Amino acid sequence: MPTTGQILLLILAILLFSTGGLLSLARTWWDRETLRIAAKACLWCGVAVSLGVLLWHMLSRPGGSWIPLEDNFEAFVWLAVLLTGFVLYVQRTRPLGGLDWFVMPIVILLLIAAGVLGKAKPQEYVGTTWYWIHLSTVLTGALAFAIAGATGAMYLQANRRLRSKSLPQGPKLGSLERLERITFTSVTLGFALLTIGLITGLVVLKARGQSRLGDNWFASPKVLLAFAAWVVYAIVLHAPINPSFRGRKVALLSIFGFVLMIGTLVAVNFVPAGGGAH
Repeated sequence: MPTTGQILLLILAILLFSTGGLLSLARTWWDRETLRIAAKACLWCGVAVSLGVLLWHMLSRPGGSWIPLEDNFEAFVWLAVLLTGFVLYVQRTRPLGGLDWFVMPIVILLLIAAGVLGKAKPQEYVGTTWYWIHLSTVLTGALAFAIAGATGAMYLQANRRLRSKSLPQGPKLGSLERLERITFTSVTLGFALLTIGLITGLVVLKARGQSRLGDNWFASPKVLLAFAAWVVYAIVLHAPINPSFRGRKVALLSIFGFVLMIGTLVAVNFVPAGGGAH
């Protein structure tokens, strides 16, 4: 469970990421190099503070355990750090204008979730290899889907600008082809990880010959939402077979799939396990 000091540092990280996102967005009206540098500095400082929170949290565990992703607090903060790292890497190697406008809100929501859900551990099963594979693949898949959702939203905005011939000041969004390519790559990676996560999740649920969600585990909101997300992304991956389905429809499905993944993560924390097994 995070301490008061750790929560305060988490709030500082949220403020830094929020400031960086707003400074970057301000370039739409007042495109200045100083704003770009200040926005990037805020993001780097936000990452540094987030890593400091993680280090403090791990060192304060009883027994000094260094096992990562042991609770919700660490899981959500790590997702936020990795997502911000993706933005900083792309903007350094091959800049994509406006990427942080769409990713920073997700990062901020993840940090808020860390503070809200960080007081409870994820529902634990058995500390086996299956459990860790399940946890790591689901969280990494969620990270990939977050990127797909953000670039999908960027695609819709860029497409709207092209149709209305609106060219505002500030950074230009990437080409539709590049945004679609990033979306497909992210969905492909996330789909593979989610598939592994679903399979290993079933193995974990059936550990010791009894499902932790009861006899009707297949009707659990957690399972239904995860499977619904899997179906949505399976449809996205088959879009290239039907060219008329590509573009805007794929972007919308990528966003919808990410919403389902958020619903799955929420259900994991708020829907009680059935069957009385703990």
